[in-house]
Amino acid sequence: WAERAGRHDREGRIAATPHTSYSLASISKPVTATGLMVLRQRGQLDLDRPLEDYLGEPRIRVRVGESKEITARRLANHTAGLPLHYQFFYADETMRPPSREETIRRYGQAITAPGERYQYSNLGYGVLDHLMTRISGRDYEEFMRNEVFLPLGMTRSTIAVRPLSQFGLDKDQAIRYGVDGLPIPFYEFDHPGASAVYASAHDLVRFGMFHLKAHLPDQRQM
Repeated sequence: WAERAGRHDREGRIAATPHTSYSLASISKPVTATGLMVLRQRGQLDLDRPLEDYLGEPRIRVRVGESKEITARRLANHTAGLPLHYQFFYADETMRPPSREETIRRYGQAITAPGERYQYSNLGYGVLDHLMTRISGRDYEEFMRNEVFLPLGMTRSTIAVRPLSQFGLDKDQAIRYGVDGLPIPFYEFDHPGASAVYASAHDLVRFGMFHLKAHLPDQRQM
């Protein structure tokens, strides 16, 4: 069963539904990790092989330890040595997200030895979405739609949204509001794999059921 509560657009007085898409923020990470495991299952990615074998240039710089110790597995479980990182680019400002190569060039510096300690890092998942693009030959948004969302019947899920209004949202996607109750302009990231998934409550339940082996008839193994 599912219920709705409140409005996803207070100014427009649009009621939320179980199919309203919300910004998942950091809950994007397990969704991205699922896409990563599709590549692993197909034999296109070894989670424990040095990342630099896949990444090309630029590479993550390591000041302590060995760069070959940075792997996709360590990026995914936040033990690659990368620091906390987040960067937002608002629709009402002029700055736009740089290429992922530029983000890695600027901020891809391990501050502890890979494997030494846990340090939550959005940047690690930004590197992973770039890795997925390089291996699959498709951009991250397209890969996730075709290899994760559609196979699981997550029809209201997407990576970010298209700029269809002043907030970059269409009628089924909820506006973000600040603690002051005011709407926040649409924003992007330089680490979409960590933060940029939109999904409805209905789709998240489908995602969770699949991982709990309670597969629905219209879901297919990825």
